[in-house]
Amino acid sequence: MKYGFMARMMPLILDKTVYGSIEAEGIMITKELKRSFRNEYRAVVERTPGLAKDNELLSTLVIGCYLISFHKAAPEIVTEKVFEKMIISLCDEMKRRNKENDSIFSEKTIRMKKNAALRSQDSKYEMDWVSTFKQNSEDNYEFTYTKCGLCELGKQEGCLYLIKYLCMTDYISYDLGGARLVREHTIAGGDGYCDFNVFRKER
Repeated sequence: MKYGFMARMMPLILDKTVYGSIEAEGIMITKELKRSFRNEYRAVVERTPGLAKDNELLSTLVIGCYLISFHKAAPEIVTEKVFEKMIISLCDEMKRRNKENDSIFSEKTIRMKKNAALRSQDSKYEMDWVSTFKQNSEDNYEFTYTKCGLCELGKQEGCLYLIKYLCMTDYISYDLGGARLVREHTIAGGDGYCDFNVFRKER
């Protein structure tokens, strides 16, 4: 991918929370360490195959590049435990910044997931997600990923073991969108697929 506008914006959006969580673990962020993180982030982005510009999961892939670059740059400092704390801090910040709405069951979201599932079946993009979609009722739908772009990124970078922590953010996103996510399998957890069973939350 090119280190373009989206990649450049990600640190501006996430740095404060991520650096705050690292410092909370007693780690001093020096200029040299920060430079190492930023250089590794750019390198990860530039060696990662991209997705179509209109793919709604492109930003997810860029976020993945940003987050794992901290561990890649300094694994002895940003250990797996520190990385997990980073993701927990991001989840807390998501809840703090956003108010709950009904977006997960909007016509736009459902149409987008249907179209994404159809598109994914013959996608030529190496890092793309592959999914199927089924709407069971107006208050429930399910979709299944048989390929995950973040897991492909984890394999590429030799840190697939970190991706399971990124899965935590899904529960926050769906909760804020007015839904309850039930999931029993994840590719990052060693299963052959990720199952998303989405229920509208009772008001």
